[in-house]
Amino acid sequence: MSNNNNKKPIMELVDIVKTYGTTVALDHASLRLFPGEVHALMGGNGAGKSTIIGIIAASRMPDSGKIYLGGEEVSFKNPSEAINNGIAVVYQELSILPHLTVAENIVGTNKKVLRNGLYDWDKAIEIAQDALNVLGEACLSIDPLEKVSNLRVDQMQMVEIARAVSFGAKIILLDEPTSSLNIHETESLFRIVNALKQTGISFLFVSHRMNEVRQISDRVTVFRDGKLVLDGKLMSEITDQEVVNHMLGRKLDIVTKGNADKIHEIENNPVRLKIKFTDNDKEIVVRQGEIVGISGLAGSGRSALLRNIIGDIEWKDIEIIYDGEKYDPGNPRKSIKNDIAYIGEDRKDSGLFLDLSIGETVLMPNRVYRSTKLVKEGKERKLVASIIDQLKVKMASIDHTPSSLSGGNQQKLLFAKWYVNDPRVFLLDEPTRGVDINTKQEIYKLIEELAERGAAVLVVSSEVREMVLLCHKIVVLRDGLPAVTLMEDDINEEKIMSVITAAEHVTEAGGTA
Repeated sequence: MSNNNNKKPIMELVDIVKTYGTTVALDHASLRLFPGEVHALMGGNGAGKSTIIGIIAASRMPDSGKIYLGGEEVSFKNPSEAINNGIAVVYQELSILPHLTVAENIVGTNKKVLRNGLYDWDKAIEIAQDALNVLGEACLSIDPLEKVSNLRVDQMQMVEIARAVSFGAKIILLDEPTSSLNIHETESLFRIVNALKQTGISFLFVSHRMNEVRQISDRVTVFRDGKLVLDGKLMSEITDQEVVNHMLGRKLDIVTKGNADKIHEIENNPVRLKIKFTDNDKEIVVRQGEIVGISGLAGSGRSALLRNIIGDIEWKDIEIIYDGEKYDPGNPRKSIKNDIAYIGEDRKDSGLFLDLSIGETVLMPNRVYRSTKLVKEGKERKLVASIIDQLKVKMASIDHTPSSLSGGNQQKLLFAKWYVNDPRVFLLDEPTRGVDINTKQEIYKLIEELAERGAAVLVVSSEVREMVLLCHKIVVLRDGLPAVTLMEDDINEEKIMSVITAAEHVTEAGGTA
């Protein structure tokens, strides 16, 4: 861990204020970043994390406050000035250009590749390769001449970091960098971060995942409601629970699934959904009131399975039995009519129409209110208000658009839009991706309430702890097929990880063979 007792900050933000109309995004917030450290920035949705990143990167301007870089006060007018002064950002939504090569993305407009005003391809490849080499072994397989569109998501992220290195970045801001990565890809990213840290590069690491913050960070700062509530505490001097309590301003109530008696009760419930796989003669069974987890490595077919069930893709030879009858998915519209709700891993692709009002979004899939006209006075508004209140979606008005909400409230809005129909099946793909710890707990409660109301829930999650907390049963996929089903006592983090990585063979009943 980095010790900064005798160091001066490479960057310091003092009393930063930023408002949007009457909303105070940052309220005299401060932050110090030291050379060669990984500094975690944590906070709930709407705490001001994205705003402070925007201000550091000069994509947003503060109303007041001061920024110091290397002890000198600075005021960048645009992101280019920040980049030229050694500040780079790797956003959650990657900003690389997929139709260009790796080298073109890394080098970009770097003046070093210009020779007599012309683009020097050999120099571009050399610079790109040098930047990739700095990142270490994880990047050895990346060809500078490869189209970025052919890369995996984690490799695309490596290209973004290599670009920052090629421009001489001394500070790299990582905004939820692991949200789309599996466990092994996350470990590769952390190896890269640690390698670059040894060269003196500093990282501001924004994350909601406490276990990852603990693994990679030297210090942690917490914002709450735009205010600084924990100032650069050494990770060795604070517990996870203390960090979470600072984020919430109170002690967190942990949601857990029902006890063994409750699980045994569910085993007697009628089967709501059965998925038969003709390739290996196995099946996934989801009963009324049951939460079944789908786990596996990236590329194992978790998301594709859910999309297959709703008729969005035709992917595997499967047979679906829905409430005792053979079911042909057809298309997503048919699944809505048949009370099957789907929330995908990308909010924008899951029916969160950012240009419609919140009210219109909630009513969109409803059997009665299918019109996309403006939500009128009367029962429609009361219905929306009631659901919004039940799900604790924080908003100014149902006439505002979903884009005005924080990420966590946008996620809860996706649940709200299905709530009115009371679907019999819920298919959830990474339902808590990119939301804070408090919102996660609220979503866990929502999922449990859905099951208690009789819905059959099939949930995909890359967070092993989430699966342990939520699921009555977990099915591990390999190559798109069920490999293992874990029940009751076998549902723990160590067992799930060993099965996912095929470190041990587990029988269908859940015992170790």
